[in-house]
Amino acid sequence: MESFMNKALALGFALLMPFGFTYADKQPKPNKKQRQQDIQRFIQLANNPDRSNALAPVLTGNDCFDYCMEAYHRKDAQYARDTIAIKEAYRQNEWLIDMSRSLTEKEMKKYQLNNIGEVIAKAEMEIYTTQERYKALTKFCNRIITMRHKAEVQNMPTGKIKHFLYEETGSSRPDPVLYEIKVDSVTGTPTLYGPQRGRFYDELGQITVALQPEVLDTLREKIESEKIYQELSAYSRPHIPDVPEITGGPPSWRFSCEFESGKIDTSGTQFSPPRGCTDIAYYLNEFLEQETRRRIDQSNNP
Repeated sequence: MESFMNKALALGFALLMPFGFTYADKQPKPNKKQRQQDIQRFIQLANNPDRSNALAPVLTGNDCFDYCMEAYHRKDAQYARDTIAIKEAYRQNEWLIDMSRSLTEKEMKKYQLNNIGEVIAKAEMEIYTTQERYKALTKFCNRIITMRHKAEVQNMPTGKIKHFLYEETGSSRPDPVLYEIKVDSVTGTPTLYGPQRGRFYDELGQITVALQPEVLDTLREKIESEKIYQELSAYSRPHIPDVPEITGGPPSWRFSCEFESGKIDTSGTQFSPPRGCTDIAYYLNEFLEQETRRRIDQSNNP
């Protein structure tokens, strides 16, 4: 498809060349020295094999997708350099196209600009096929940077845990994943609620476990040591033109913990959860598994 478009643009440019020469020949003559400089710059840009390298993040949908996913770890300064370079590549392509329209037939022959059709077709193709991806890239990356700046200045909430929730959903989680801790407002006693597990344990239903208060202290320590309070508010995959949306893949998830002084809330859509979140899930899962085994043994040995 891309090869066809390249040929079509080149042919279209070739058909318009006679008109372009006639139009250019009738224009006021620019300053001779400036004209020579412009033509030399045109030749240098046209013959520069690295001119399009800056557009690498948007040349294909997959390249754009990968670049966006790396935004979660890329330094702001690198992103700024990349976007400046992409904008400059667009400016160069637009300048090449505008300059080509002003070239006279005499100048074409004098400077042997025989490959101008291919150069302009490539410049137009790069603009035409990548600008929508560039818009999607900047929209996604700017959003990530904004969330990251906000997360970096967040402090660990103080006070005791009042409520906790961690869950995972999606086709990659046919067995429900849920860990919810409710704290009695009067006694301060925490209770852990697991998912409805009817798929394997119809007679057990939802497993609940009365926890010792010390579990909340351990939970708080894990949240603080893993700096979950500085996770982004939402993780997601970018939506890039020409890149089909996936089905399956990582789960969607939510981590929420309410303290006396504030709340931590982070989530993801088809995006692997942070290690700190899954470590806490494994920690709480042990209590549910122990209670499940106890109830099974009790039912087998009445």
